[in-house]
Amino acid sequence: MLRLILGALLWLAALPTLADSYENCGKTWRLEHPAQRIVALNQHSADLLLALGAGPSMIGVAYLDDDGLAQAQGHYHGVPVISRQYPSAEVLYSLKPDLVVGGFASAFPDNFSSRERLGAIGIGSYLLESACAGHDEDYFGQIRRDLLTLGRLLHKEQQARQLIAGMDADLDAAAALYRGRETPAVFYLDSEVNGLASQGQRGFVGVLLHAAGARNSFAAIDRPRLVVDSETLLVNDPDVLLLADALWSPASRKRQLLHSDPVLSRLRAVRQKRLIDIPFTQLVPGIASGRTALELARRLHPGAD
Repeated sequence: MLRLILGALLWLAALPTLADSYENCGKTWRLEHPAQRIVALNQHSADLLLALGAGPSMIGVAYLDDDGLAQAQGHYHGVPVISRQYPSAEVLYSLKPDLVVGGFASAFPDNFSSRERLGAIGIGSYLLESACAGHDEDYFGQIRRDLLTLGRLLHKEQQARQLIAGMDADLDAAAALYRGRETPAVFYLDSEVNGLASQGQRGFVGVLLHAAGARNSFAAIDRPRLVVDSETLLVNDPDVLLLADALWSPASRKRQLLHSDPVLSRLRAVRQKRLIDIPFTQLVPGIASGRTALELARRLHPGAD
């Protein structure tokens, strides 16, 4: 009997070790048990999870940015779309997730869907490192950390290492394409809804352009986000315009504005048809970033292959 009691005590003492501890956003978090019911709160966070092979464990994805067909059909790569934007706390709780993964800080508002509130009721959470407060500019390093951490939590370490190797190979291939060639100036047009929204020096797009052998034409402005007017952009007169293609701001609508506006239509890039459309989720740090850098390098440096 004493052996049975001692055995039970040892088993109970070992239970906390079943929880996984992990570092994210400069803090230590816990996942109480292996994730079997995962919700992704942004499209690019879903893409990273899907690339790791977590699809069978994913029970919902929210806030699709550039896949209108999936939005209309209600499934994203087989995962149910649970909300056009972020779900309410009631909807999220009703799904009984054990892990919630966000791609932007806005995915975890300071209410019943905050990471602390979720953790208090046993729901694990993860925010992509590029969205953490006070993050540095090593965006590709952050993607590697996301893959390694989530790969360990999902028991997909080998897949994570393979994805990192693939991203690094794409970055090396992009560098080989632009080496020794001129560096074009690129203006990134995120949205035209309330002015010409773009990014300054501290945004990811500048890092992505650098990886493709180009530069952000507004890199001198030390801000992550900025809005410029048409006259300012005309003075800047970049070599190329990079257009985000999003559900709320389609690239086709941006092109229409650029060609019809009396000022913007005078831009060299518009007159020379040097416009590049890229889906929005490929312009934020994520699983597609290496491939996007390589695609941009090919399009910005034609004939370099």
